[in-house]
Amino acid sequence: MRDDFFSTIAEIIHYGGATFAALVAMSIYMTTDGFFIGNWVGTNGLEAMALVFPITMAISAIGVLFETGGSAVVSEKIGAGNKNLSEQIMRSNYLCAAILGIIVAVVGNIFIDPLLQLLVDSPDEQLIIDLAISFLRITLCGVPFLLTVYITGAFMRCIGNPSHVFLLVGTSNLVNIILDALFIIAFGWGMQGAALATVIAQIAGALIAFWYFKYSRQKFSSSSGFGSFAYIFQEIKIGAGFAVATVMMCFIEYFLNATVLSYDAAYLLATVTISNIILSFVFLPLNGLDTGIQPLVSKLYAAKNEGHCLRVMRYGFWLTVVLTFIIYLVLMVFTEEMARFFVTNNEPITDEMIIFLRAMFVLQPFVGLYTWMSGIMAALEDEWRNLVISLVPLVVQVPLIWFLPKILPIEYVSLNYSINDVAEAALAFVLIRSFLKQKGLSFKKIFHHA
Repeated sequence: MRDDFFSTIAEIIHYGGATFAALVAMSIYMTTDGFFIGNWVGTNGLEAMALVFPITMAISAIGVLFETGGSAVVSEKIGAGNKNLSEQIMRSNYLCAAILGIIVAVVGNIFIDPLLQLLVDSPDEQLIIDLAISFLRITLCGVPFLLTVYITGAFMRCIGNPSHVFLLVGTSNLVNIILDALFIIAFGWGMQGAALATVIAQIAGALIAFWYFKYSRQKFSSSSGFGSFAYIFQEIKIGAGFAVATVMMCFIEYFLNATVLSYDAAYLLATVTISNIILSFVFLPLNGLDTGIQPLVSKLYAAKNEGHCLRVMRYGFWLTVVLTFIIYLVLMVFTEEMARFFVTNNEPITDEMIIFLRAMFVLQPFVGLYTWMSGIMAALEDEWRNLVISLVPLVVQVPLIWFLPKILPIEYVSLNYSINDVAEAALAFVLIRSFLKQKGLSFKKIFHHA
C-alpha cells in the first residue's frame, strides 16, 4: 500500500506536475503584459486590457476545445496501442487549428471595432476603446500560432513527455518578458509593443512545436497522412463543455464591463484586469494539475487497469484540494499586495478595489472541487455533462451582474463569481455521480478502493 501511494504520487507529479508548472508559466505569461502595461502605460492601459480579455477568452476557447478533446482521444488510442492512428489524429488537429486560426484572425479584425464601440458612453471611454482595439488588431494575427502551442502542449502530455510542456510554454514566456521590456520600456511602444511581443512569443512557441515533431526524437515517424475527421468531431463533443464554459466567461466578462461602464465606474475596469490576471493563478495551475492527469486516467481506463486508475483519481483529488486552499489563503491575505504589483506607486489602491477583489475570491475553494470533477468526466470521455455545467454561468452570473448593483455598491458586483463557483461545484457533484455509475464506478469506490 505504501509503495502504491508513493509510486502513484510520483506518476501524478510526472504527468500533472509538469503541466501544472507549464500553466503557472502561462499565468506568468498573462501577468507580464499586465505588469508592464500597468506600470508603464498606466491605468488606462489596464482598463483597456479589461475590454481585451473577453476577446482573448473567446479565442482560447478554440484552444481549450482541441486541448481537452484531442488529449482524451489521442490518449485513448495510445492506451489501446494504436500509435499510427494517434499520430494521424494529431496531424488532423494541427490542420484544423491552422485553418480556424486564420479564419479567426481575419473575421476578428473585421468585427472588433464595432463590437467594442458598443461600450462607448463618453470621450474618456473612447480612449480606453482605442487602446484595446490597437492591442487586438495585432494580437489577432497570432491566433494560428497560439492554437498550435495549445495543442502541442496537449500532445506532449499524451505521448508521455509532460515535462516538455514546461519547456514549450517557458520558452515562449521568456521571449514575451524580454520583448515586453524592450518594446514597452526601451522603445515606448505602449499597448502596441505589448501586443507585438505577445505575437512574436507565440510564433516562437509554434516554431518549437514544428521542430519537436519534425526533428526531435518525438518526431512523427511511424505513419503518414491524416486521421479521419470523425475523430475531430469526437474531440469536439468531449471538449465542448470546456470550450463553451470559456465562451460563457467571454460573454460574462463583456457584460460585466458594460455594466461597470453603465454605472460610471470605469475606474473598476483596471481592477477587473487585475482580478483576471490573479485568477489565472487559480484556474490555470488547478487546470494544469487535473488536465495533466487526464491522459493518465484515459490510458489506465482504456487498458482496464481499474485499481491504478482509481488511485490516480483519489490522489489527484487530494492534491487539488491542498493546492486550492493554499491559493485561497494567499488570495485573501495578500490581496492588496497583489493589486499593488500592477499599479504604479503614483496611483492609489482604493478600498473599492480591495472589496471587488475579495468578493470575487471569497468562495474560491469550490473551484478546485469543480475542476477535479470536470477533469474526471473529460478523461473518461463524457460527452454532455461538462457542456451542461458550462451553461451554469449564463444562468447564475448574468442575472447577478444585473441585480447586485441594484442592492449593493457597484464594487460588490464581483460576488457573482463566488456564487457561481458554488453552483458549478454543486451541479458537477450531482452529474458526476450518475456518470460514474454508468462507468461502473462511484465516489465510494474511488476513495475506498484498496
